[in-house]
Amino acid sequence: MIGIFIEPKKELKTYINKWKKKIDKKFIRTKLTSHPAHSTIYYANLKKNKDVLKTLERILKTVNSFEISVNKTLIFYDDALTGGDTMCLLVNKNNKLFQIQKKIAENLKFFIKKNSNSNRKFKNVTLSTSLKKYGYPFVGKHWLPHFTIGSIKNKRNSSELKQFVEERVKFTNNINYISAWKINRNKHTLIKRFKLKINEKN
Repeated sequence: MIGIFIEPKKELKTYINKWKKKIDKKFIRTKLTSHPAHSTIYYANLKKNKDVLKTLERILKTVNSFEISVNKTLIFYDDALTGGDTMCLLVNKNNKLFQIQKKIAENLKFFIKKNSNSNRKFKNVTLSTSLKKYGYPFVGKHWLPHFTIGSIKNKRNSSELKQFVEERVKFTNNINYISAWKINRNKHTLIKRFKLKINEKN
């Protein structure tokens, strides 16, 4: 599997990693806490790694760096992907991000391995349509860009979750590169970081 990520920096990265360690230490069974801090733009089972990287290089060298802001905590209750309650930081609505995702998904869909999603099923029509077309269920307006902390099961009334929901957060990051990662279950290996064009406004 290949993941295309935004990586947080500075205080945002520190905050995410602080919470990852906190819930990992507190709860025995957590998911996603071992993953590097990131926001997923696209994630699919792709073939021809070299061609994928060439395509990404071609796409991203034309993209200007941009700014994201985060000022809300969020919990995906009963997350369809983890079966638990997933703690996240929501990225404020950003048209630039949606444009980048669409461009990446449209260009990389040709590298999706055949039958790679045959065991992934979604009752939601929007998710299943996106999965069938792009190999990833969250391409389009229904996508909620976010940074994941971790996913916890059967601890909905814990003081940690309550504290997280009530936390006030305010971060901004200038995004000047997008990275590609090879993913095998919980193991994430960086393949390459693609520099974006310098945007003088940022």
